[in-house]
Amino acid sequence: MKNKVVLFQGTASSFERVVPIAPLPLLHISSFLVKDGFEVKVISDALYQDYMQEAIRECKDSICLGITALTGSQISNGLKLASQVRKLYPGLPIIWGGWHPSIMPESTLEDPNVDMVVVGQGERKFYDLVKCLQEGNFNKINSIPGVLYKKDGKPVIKEIPPVEDMNNFPRVPYEIIDVKKCISKTEYGNRTLQFISSYGCPYRCSFCIEPIVSKRKWVGLSAQRLLDEWAYLYKKYSIDSLAIYDSNFFVDKKRVIDICEGLIKNNLKIKLGNLNGRIPQLVKYEKEIWQLMEQAGVSMILTGSESGEQEVLDLIKKDAAVEDIYKFTQLCHEHKIKVLFSYMSGIPWSSDTSYNEKMVDKEISSILTQIDKLLKISIKNRFMIYAYTPLPGSELYYQAVKYGFKEPKTLQDWSGLLNTPDDIFESKGFEKQWITRKQLFLITMLEQYILGMMDLDAKEWIAVKIGNKFLRVIFKFAFRMGYQVARFRLKHKIFIFPVDFWLFIRVKKLLEV
Repeated sequence: MKNKVVLFQGTASSFERVVPIAPLPLLHISSFLVKDGFEVKVISDALYQDYMQEAIRECKDSICLGITALTGSQISNGLKLASQVRKLYPGLPIIWGGWHPSIMPESTLEDPNVDMVVVGQGERKFYDLVKCLQEGNFNKINSIPGVLYKKDGKPVIKEIPPVEDMNNFPRVPYEIIDVKKCISKTEYGNRTLQFISSYGCPYRCSFCIEPIVSKRKWVGLSAQRLLDEWAYLYKKYSIDSLAIYDSNFFVDKKRVIDICEGLIKNNLKIKLGNLNGRIPQLVKYEKEIWQLMEQAGVSMILTGSESGEQEVLDLIKKDAAVEDIYKFTQLCHEHKIKVLFSYMSGIPWSSDTSYNEKMVDKEISSILTQIDKLLKISIKNRFMIYAYTPLPGSELYYQAVKYGFKEPKTLQDWSGLLNTPDDIFESKGFEKQWITRKQLFLITMLEQYILGMMDLDAKEWIAVKIGNKFLRVIFKFAFRMGYQVARFRLKHKIFIFPVDFWLFIRVKKLLEV
């Protein structure tokens, strides 16, 4: 019997730049397969230079091809691979999973380049499916919960099982990939590797698809399990930090305490960054817990601050107060924890375009005012801002449809939804619902240039990625100059004549960063 499984993850960046991040979804669904002796080939842009051709070559003698996809570019890359594999190996089952197929299984299954869809957590379901395919027991596939397929060309939709405890799953097999390609310098470590410690989120943000995928359930690996796995990674790969890719790391306060105490007790010198957390929850953490987190090496928290306007926070059901953002920032500053703030603008308020334009202006203004205040608390933090895009299945998505959003109907249509241009000066037809082109240009200028320049740590950890020493010197000089201009623009809210933004785009392209 065949014993090989090929797993593919396309680039999630519309800029087509390689980001050295381990394909965590694929590693997780490999866990049972590797434990049972299967040969699993994990393929992503971070691991292979020509990753499309590598995937095609490996499919030749495999049991199946598995593709994971977020809404956007990963769908486009997945379809490109699947169509070529279909022509070369017409009998090879092509199975899709991940965020988008889990939210939109019916339209995903309607595509001719999709045979089956694994919805939600894939570790156990995908393993059971592969065993059926290996043994040729196709009738048994019908009994696997969460595995959807076609019958007579029509999607067969079944009930999705509840979220399973992650502690029931085997250890994630990092050793099946070239890990050194996924270790990079970050603002909190020289050798940072990526990790997922929990699944799901119990909160109800109306723009988020987590309530649809996980049904507002949350499960996490136990503190002892994490400490054991992190110690293994620390020793095997000489890492000094972990980027945690959870939807919400801080749900279980007791687990957070146990993790921090364990890191200290075991003298495990690993800094933790990218820890996703909710401000209303974290501001209620006792002072002793903040001190413990600082001592244990908690170095950066990612939080969805979303807006400086309470009206917006209420609309998107953030269940948060604007004043808590300042309290949270002060707490992080006191305990030497960097914050990565994420904002969005362009909410579907109404079908009235003039009213929407007015409200988006108000959103942007409130965000800039808040960022200016936060910079007075600490200049060490980082800020991101995005134009709101309706994510299928989220509560706010249906409001967007109500107010005129033209719903993509096919998997191919969804592939371009989240793409943004690398160079907005050269883009044509770059439009999004409820936002004027002028507003969208400003959001892009803020995200790609002004707010990026506010992150003073970025100069060093980006410079390391520039191989040419001469170009590295140019970058550092340009960064210092750009910071002064960007800070002036932000402070005085002057965004006309964006010649500096145009130069920034050109330098970024030259240095390939």
